[in-house]
Amino acid sequence: MKIDGKRIRQLREARGWSQEHLASICGLSPRTVQRLETEGNASHESRMAVAAALEVTAEDLLAHAPANNALAAIASPIAPGVRMENLALGLALLVMAVLYGAYNVGKDMALRDNAGCSATPAQCQR
Repeated sequence: MKIDGKRIRQLREARGWSQEHLASICGLSPRTVQRLETEGNASHESRMAVAAALEVTAEDLLAHAPANNALAAIASPIAPGVRMENLALGLALLVMAVLYGAYNVGKDMALRDNAGCSATPAQCQR
């Protein structure tokens, strides 16, 4: 059965696995994994084992199967510049969320304080 060896390699490398590691997870020999990636020939059992280890469907490993967006996102590495942009954006969102929460807490405390002062103005110390 013809499979896409490049896709197996991309998925394996995206996880940071060696061929030996993938082979041990699949219960295959390292030579079999090497042959799958280079030649693209696999038995049904080998294809099922590799698909299970890489957490994809067996059809995703076929040579003629189009790569879906989720599979492409897993296999494509993120560029360092994009990582920093995502980190900066996440940090900015976190700071905004903290400031918004602090603003609301302060506003609630001021409203509570003002409500107490309007009830008994003689006790308010400002």
